[in-house]
Amino acid sequence: MTLLDALIVGIVQGLAEFLPISSSGHLVVTRYFYGVHDVSLSYIVLLHVGTLAAVLAAMWRDIWTVISECISGRGHGRTLAVALIVATIPGALVGFFFEDVVDHVFVEKGMTIGAFPLEPYKFVGLAFLVTAQVFLHHADVVLKRRAETNTHGFGAERMTWMAALRIGLAQAAAVIPGISRSGATIATGIISGFSRDFAARFSFLMSIPIIMGSALAQLPHLRVEWPYEPNKQAIIIGVIAAAVSGFLAIKFMLHLLRTHDLRRFIVYLWILGLICIAS
Repeated sequence: MTLLDALIVGIVQGLAEFLPISSSGHLVVTRYFYGVHDVSLSYIVLLHVGTLAAVLAAMWRDIWTVISECISGRGHGRTLAVALIVATIPGALVGFFFEDVVDHVFVEKGMTIGAFPLEPYKFVGLAFLVTAQVFLHHADVVLKRRAETNTHGFGAERMTWMAALRIGLAQAAAVIPGISRSGATIATGIISGFSRDFAARFSFLMSIPIIMGSALAQLPHLRVEWPYEPNKQAIIIGVIAAAVSGFLAIKFMLHLLRTHDLRRFIVYLWILGLICIAS
């Protein structure tokens, strides 16, 4: 893997992790259409560390608020802490039991139906369309209805464990590359009645235990691989790119959702999804 390859993969990972367009799906597209096939496990693990650093840096005030309110008992910190735990469980379980199968079909081998081989990026293309139409389109309809009635949704005061579970199930669906974790969770939050700002912030907070768990699960492999990794410099630069681009993506989404809808992401995913299917 060259320095340019590592840089491109890092930027793709950072941007697509927090924009509602699926980082795992874009990495599959990058792998098959740009030609980056030799991404090491070390790099994948460290990419997760980079995106974790991005969300911690961008959301530190929200994190500190939850922690301080949990300690003091004031505000909604304890409610949010319980909600984050509940929301993390479905994704953790689905990832643990089905990640290998999903990787086989959507990343490594694809599937053969009769005499017709279906490459992984075609499945990812279908998943892009699911993100666009099932999640983002429905949330966009809700946002337009709110604009017509001048309503804004609610925040942490209306969070329940059932709402957290719904958002967690949406996150679990994102184990499939092409279904955006941030897109599915933000959209489900909006559809569940939350404001666009709270839905986005809760989604980004939800990413912390998932990203951290994924990195920790692969840490033993990193300890084995890293001493013999030949591309250390390229990997470090790529991870820094993932952290910086991830931080910018979070800030961009929080700013964008204050005044804009999700239409541009829907159009983008339809175009990219159809290109993948037709290729």
